[in-house]
Amino acid sequence: MPVDNFMRYGLQWPASKHPVVMELDMIQRGGRWTTKYGQTVGKGLVYHHKTAVKLIWPEVKQHRWFDLLLEQWLTHEYIGVLGPKNSGKTLCMAVFHLLDYYAFPFTTTAAFCSTTGEMLEQRIWGEVKKYHLLAKDRYDWLPGHLIESRKRIVTDDRNEDAEGRDFRNGMMGIPLKKGGQLQGIADIIGWKNKRKRLCADEIQCLPKSVIDGTANFFEPGADCRFTGMGNPADTTDALGVICEPHASIGGWDGGIDQGPKTKVWKTRFTNGVCVQLPGDDSPNFDVPEGADPPYPFLMTRRQMEKDAAIWGENDWHYTMFNKGRMPRGQGSRRVITRQSCIKHGAMNPPVWQDSQLTHVTALDAAYRAVGGDRCVLMRMAFGKHVNPLMDAGGNALMSLIDRRDDPRKDNIVFALLDTLIIPIAAGDFADCEEQIVMFCKKRHEEWGLGPEALYLDAGMRMSLVTAFGRLWSPQVNTVDFGGKPTERRVSGDIDVACKDYYSKFVTELWFSVALAVESDQVRGLTEEVVTEGCSREWTLVGGNKIEVETKRDMKQKTGRSPDLFDCFCIGLEGARQKGFVIRRVLNPIFTKQNDAWKRELKQRAEKLWRRPELNPTV
Repeated sequence: MPVDNFMRYGLQWPASKHPVVMELDMIQRGGRWTTKYGQTVGKGLVYHHKTAVKLIWPEVKQHRWFDLLLEQWLTHEYIGVLGPKNSGKTLCMAVFHLLDYYAFPFTTTAAFCSTTGEMLEQRIWGEVKKYHLLAKDRYDWLPGHLIESRKRIVTDDRNEDAEGRDFRNGMMGIPLKKGGQLQGIADIIGWKNKRKRLCADEIQCLPKSVIDGTANFFEPGADCRFTGMGNPADTTDALGVICEPHASIGGWDGGIDQGPKTKVWKTRFTNGVCVQLPGDDSPNFDVPEGADPPYPFLMTRRQMEKDAAIWGENDWHYTMFNKGRMPRGQGSRRVITRQSCIKHGAMNPPVWQDSQLTHVTALDAAYRAVGGDRCVLMRMAFGKHVNPLMDAGGNALMSLIDRRDDPRKDNIVFALLDTLIIPIAAGDFADCEEQIVMFCKKRHEEWGLGPEALYLDAGMRMSLVTAFGRLWSPQVNTVDFGGKPTERRVSGDIDVACKDYYSKFVTELWFSVALAVESDQVRGLTEEVVTEGCSREWTLVGGNKIEVETKRDMKQKTGRSPDLFDCFCIGLEGARQKGFVIRRVLNPIFTKQNDAWKRELKQRAEKLWRRPELNPTV
């Protein structure tokens, strides 16, 4: 062997090869592979990443949380990280993405997001800049030129003002909220590169639409990775969605173990995983009590005890910022849950037994998207389903496990068929109302339905009802969301009138949908409709009555009004008025006794008809 060469990792290297370059070469080649001679070389991506980090940033302490996050980040496309404050997740992701970029500087586009520009600088983008500048101070030949004014690190080393400078390869910081509105996500749509990375920090402060906006981020043939991290606050915010346990382990409602141990679980996203870093399992807890914490920047026993004394161990602040766990009991305050919709097949397409369907349409009107509201028109229908306890593929629903001996044969199902957002051109309110009416009229003619099929929320929209009567037909039906609850019984389990149980009619409407879902009688719900339904909470008000939170509160929490779910509620109410019966509203004991009575009467009638005096052929 020539003296200017040496062996490492089963490979021969020139003596002049810099150790950092050697590790980057190993990363570029996959970390471990088999040569044409059948020899396995390299120690794997995790090893070579850890070694490169140690060489470039010796001040970065590597601990078991560091190793776990690195392993999961290297092997998954969707990575959610639930952690308390002082869990090191931001620092870890900053160096992981930087090293990944250093290995592939000419084919990588990476973006780092947070709520605002100020939070970007204080959190993830500030860490990226800090460790990039440290790396460049030590090894100025590493790729990446910082453009502070544009929150960018670019591979192209030409002068900033030079024409034709390529900004595609590199890294950037993107604030997602601009002027109080969620806008920045549009900046990442349509990226084109072989390798794309998106890392969102503090996403518990953002609505689910952030995750929806990344749909076009993943594209065939590209190496894409999305990381979302933050302090757990709510199962319906962006962090709760990216970390939602897979349906096979019960979702958030399935009782996922959130005990005081670090854990990893499969999420509902393809090749997705969640890493939970509980504060009371910090690497600092690996040493005996009283010993100096080996990682002072991570959660310590003293910090846990101090915060517990301030907030109390059951307070949400302590649960969120110290324990790093999703607050318990959220599902009990939701009108519906996503897991319930999955369990009862509400998101499956309907499989009708025949064509004898009763059609209903619903309109939740809004003018020119005032206040963020959308003008929604839905087409729905109810009729006999092939088997309400089976999905479209003929497989038993999860709910069948709990209902093996269910004697009911009624299989009437209510399904969402079409959802349309009515475009409203600028104009005065009278003109907007005319546009809504004519749009609905045209669509109903295309569907072969008359005006009597349409139900709309008439609360504070009486002029719209008048416009329907003037421009189309007075046969349209109205539902008053702001009205009083009805005399109907709450459910088969709660023999109380709705007016004595709910504070408002809108609450009764929302809970009616929940009852229909639990009865296996809903099909065709879309992901967006379910998400809106799962976002609305309820509370107890005067007289111990139940009331759903207001639209204003929902807009502040999720960024938009629950127009889609409201529209579905209107449609279900219309279906009930046309004869659709929610099984959960019936008393099962009474129903079973009633069925037995009918069978007995039928048998007695058959005996009478077989008597000789009534049948001359006998």
